[in-house]
Amino acid sequence: MTLERIQTSPKVPELVMQSLISALERGTIQVGDELPSERDLAEKLGIGRGSLRECLAVLEFLGAIESRGNRKMVIRDADFIRNSISFVRVSNRDDIQEEFLEFRRINECAIAELASQRATKEDLAALANCLQRMKAHPEDPMTDVGFHEALAVASHNALLAAAIHLVNSMIAGIRDRFFERPDYPRIAYESHVLIYDAVKDRDPERARQEMENHLQIVRKFSQEYPDLD
Repeated sequence: MTLERIQTSPKVPELVMQSLISALERGTIQVGDELPSERDLAEKLGIGRGSLRECLAVLEFLGAIESRGNRKMVIRDADFIRNSISFVRVSNRDDIQEEFLEFRRINECAIAELASQRATKEDLAALANCLQRMKAHPEDPMTDVGFHEALAVASHNALLAAAIHLVNSMIAGIRDRFFERPDYPRIAYESHVLIYDAVKDRDPERARQEMENHLQIVRKFSQEYPDLD
């Protein structure tokens, strides 16, 4: 499988898509082919795995690729992927953070409310496990991602869960920079505990409010540290 190596750029995820489009048009990748592993693909393209994950998450959300176990298969053609690039371009805008927060407030507050009504014992156990990982690995932003995605799963609304998975991938760079601040992981952890407690107590109003409070913390933090934008 031949893919064009990518030069470092703020638009790396978009360039990943362009490289895949070129490979499909040249015939070096066919619809139905399995992509290399994430590590091998990142090495072939010469990019970081974070940028690669962002692009793959968009492609999977839109149905251009499909996960089958640990494998990812190409299931749509170059024209379809070309039309998907607009989603990646959104995440590259310099002024997008406030819109992401607005999107999250609308959707994640509803998710928290639904999770408090619908979460199973297994869902609550998954959320508790996410909190344990956050506490044990405060430097790892993926523990934060895991909690929000587990909460979305606990809402038992597949569309909301898929949307949050996509948005989490698109804001990965912003979240990573937040976790570079030594005080943010502790504040975030405490906020997530409050959300979990409300969900566990089956209190929809409190769950919604705690998520709102959490996102207000995120907004306040981004305003206090504009260098994170």
